Amino acid sequence: MNVPFAKLLNSLVSKSSPESIYHYKSGKLLRAGSLGLSLVFLSYGITFIDWYYHSSWAVWSGATDEDKRDWKFYAKTFGPWGLTIIPFTIAGASLYFPSRVVTKVTYVPRANATPLCQLERKSALFGRRLQLTRPLDQLARNERTKVYTGVGEQGVEDKGSFVFLLNDRSPQAKGFWDKYFILHRSGKFWGNDGRIFDALFGGDSIKDLEKRGRLVAQGKNFNTKQPNPPTNERNSNNVTDIIAHNNRAKFHANGESQLSKKIVGSTNVANGLNSQKSKQSK
Repeated sequence: MNVPFAKLLNSLVSKSSPESIYHYKSGKLLRAGSLGLSLVFLSYGITFIDWYYHSSWAVWSGATDEDKRDWKFYAKTFGPWGLTIIPFTIAGASLYFPSRVVTKVTYVPRANATPLCQLERKSALFGRRLQLTRPLDQLARNERTKVYTGVGEQGVEDKGSFVFLLNDRSPQAKGFWDKYFILHRSGKFWGNDGRIFDALFGGDSIKDLEKRGRLVAQGKNFNTKQPNPPTNERNSNNVTDIIAHNNRAKFHANGESQLSKKIVGSTNVANGLNSQKSKQSK
């Protein structure tokens, strides 16, 4: 993190080809642990159903006809059956959890358009590779949780949590669980600097992120839970401005040169036609 952050970010957004900005290798322990936890709660659920079936049937068999006509008796006897859904829900969630862990994030630049971001993860059952591509402005980090903490080699270590979340704000993400992606802080960040994610997905200004880097270099602490300031109070020097500037630079470097070639070419053709007409008239 010795390179100035503005220069580091500018080198990323000025790229013309996709660039991997995050990589995490999920070990076999994650999948084995989730499978083991799922089997434990599944066995709890089956045991609970078996036990409650026999106990409720014994109560029902020993009840009088008058008790069986009372709705309160039905509620007390069969109401707790609804609790059986809890262990089965936890078992299913344990299997689904690893599929929300992101293993790779790729920054995909586009000319004169909002860049794309591709998230890669693995399916819950067979570990197949799954990819999701969204415009950069449709993926967001939690407003109160900063990725960059200033601790560790990449500045992302946090004693309070070992993961952070990205929220999918796209209209295509309709399910609740489909909107959240889990990223492990031990993953490899582009440039070894976690501020990249705060800039791309958190809307933090370059000025504020560079200030945090200076505070860390001076051995001072900063509040990682502080919310972002309102949009009208933010510094205009943010990632959106840098992307727009690079798009203009690419246009001037490529678009205008191509346009000038077309103009020169059309002028040459027109001059050639005029010279031919003048010769024919003579």
